[in-house]
Amino acid sequence: MVQITLTDKDYHEGNIDYIRFSLSEFFSQAECRTQVRRAGGRSVFTVDCPVYYADIVKREICDKAADVVAVNYKYDYFKKLISAFGLSGIERELLLTSLIAADLEEDKRYAFGRLTGFEYVAVDGIFQFRMRPLKTKWQGIVNCMPEYFQGTQLKDFITYLLEDKKRKVFIEGEKVYDADFKRLSRGELMDKGLEEGRIVREVLLSGCGEVEINSPLPATDEKYLKEYFGDKITLGKGYFS
Repeated sequence: MVQITLTDKDYHEGNIDYIRFSLSEFFSQAECRTQVRRAGGRSVFTVDCPVYYADIVKREICDKAADVVAVNYKYDYFKKLISAFGLSGIERELLLTSLIAADLEEDKRYAFGRLTGFEYVAVDGIFQFRMRPLKTKWQGIVNCMPEYFQGTQLKDFITYLLEDKKRKVFIEGEKVYDADFKRLSRGELMDKGLEEGRIVREVLLSGCGEVEINSPLPATDEKYLKEYFGDKITLGKGYFS
């Protein structure tokens, strides 16, 4: 057996939960044993796997850890430094979400490249010491952001980002799925305590350009989805039932 260990600050335990639950089915199929514990102010996630699965298990863990950096760490960074006066609370969250989504895949590829190759991964340590160019890039975005926003500016910004997107996602039972009907859950790496707009934030993080809605939605989510996606929304039969 090979043991792979991933750690983060204990107040980032939600990041560990995201990785563990996102890969739960995969771990079962790969005959892995997993454990989460706290030690020395850290949340520690260990995975014991057969040697012949070790490489693919490490790759999958690092892939989800890269999500943590590209979404959660970036969210925390922007939330501290971008004021966005003039926007409501939910509009500010949608602004931060759209900034994360704008180059999420690029940031994730960069993070993945620096997280791989280890059997012990301290996400926060690698972020601090091996991803300084990423933080410099994020600071450049912060420096370009106006202190005051209007709702119309936010709409123009988000619709601009969505212009060339082709991917389609599906909403059913207030959950968001990709074209392979795999549930998307990157939004869990943002503020879990904020329920308002949870679905639209997940849709924005998916990087999609089209949405099919197959069940009724909370009013806030429906409002902003229609505002940003317009005629790129399809209403399935389940929406009317």
